[in-house]
Amino acid sequence: MRALVVLDERWNSALTDLGLKVARAISEKCSVSVAAIPGFPAYRIAKELSFNVLPIEDPRKGLPFRAFFSFKRAVDYFRPHVVFTIRGDEMLFGALLKNRYGYRLFRLHGQAKGVRNTFLNRELHRRFVDGVIVSSRRLVNEVISPLPKIFIPGMVDTAVFKFSEEGRKKFREKFNVGKRKLIGVVGRLDPVKGHRLFLKALSLLKRDDFLAVIAGEEKNEKLKDLKNLVRTLGVSDKVVFFPKKISPISHFMSACDLAVVPSVGSEVIVRAPLEFMACRTAVVSTNVGALPEVILPPYGITVPPDEHSLSEAIDRFLSSDLEKLGKIAQEVADEKFSFKALSPAVCRFVCGRV
Repeated sequence: MRALVVLDERWNSALTDLGLKVARAISEKCSVSVAAIPGFPAYRIAKELSFNVLPIEDPRKGLPFRAFFSFKRAVDYFRPHVVFTIRGDEMLFGALLKNRYGYRLFRLHGQAKGVRNTFLNRELHRRFVDGVIVSSRRLVNEVISPLPKIFIPGMVDTAVFKFSEEGRKKFREKFNVGKRKLIGVVGRLDPVKGHRLFLKALSLLKRDDFLAVIAGEEKNEKLKDLKNLVRTLGVSDKVVFFPKKISPISHFMSACDLAVVPSVGSEVIVRAPLEFMACRTAVVSTNVGALPEVILPPYGITVPPDEHSLSEAIDRFLSSDLEKLGKIAQEVADEKFSFKALSPAVCRFVCGRV
């Protein structure tokens, strides 16, 4: 049985990451080839994972027929029984060729903008899509509600993300944590990730027994602007920025006593919180996207994206037994959201009925 996984996302996003995990999952039963855009992360990572990778054109660049015919070449070459797509462009191409080649067509829905509820989209799904993987129940509407579906808010590879006592010691010494509680935030510096909200929440805390480390590369938010905000809020002695890539990130996550996800939007696919949980770290987050579907008491809590609610939640968790809560978080990540736990269900759903 052959499955073609089409990853036409340009960035190493949570959507790309989940698409690659689906490819790995179904490779346990199917012979998998990945179609991706050369020069972009999905193409490179799929190669590193030893997939057979077929080049396709970027459907958002140049004339669309070029992208369509590059997709058709991949289908002609591989002759799949299953085509799995993560975006609408390639799903449309897959629908146009489905009857000719006789494969089953699946779609991952995990984009922040949601599922467009249009007549064309409803008809495409009704007539051509055999099943959908949905990252959040908030995305379900009349386009996808009639279809066979499974909910996968995220998957974490617990062989990679796992607690490291050595890593914990190393990073706590690096940041001179001492007896303080270490709060970790991981995510690109982008307004949607809520770093400003997080800093305002920290400034409301009436305690000094913590250090916050924000790890993330500068994107759409300037590091100097966030540093200026830190000074304005008077928390310069409590916040450290780490704009370089941390390797291995699991060691840093192991060093943290508490993870905070202060996002003000997006988070339709859960990635960093699950990685923290797998590294034995409790999580406080906002209640946007799919976060409330993953982060639950007692190992975590979600609150509205305002500084007072977030500050109160952080304060409460800093006063809790974080070692105990972290162990519970690790158990949940392993039993419910790990690659090994979800892979069989994904494999059965996509390949089991072919």
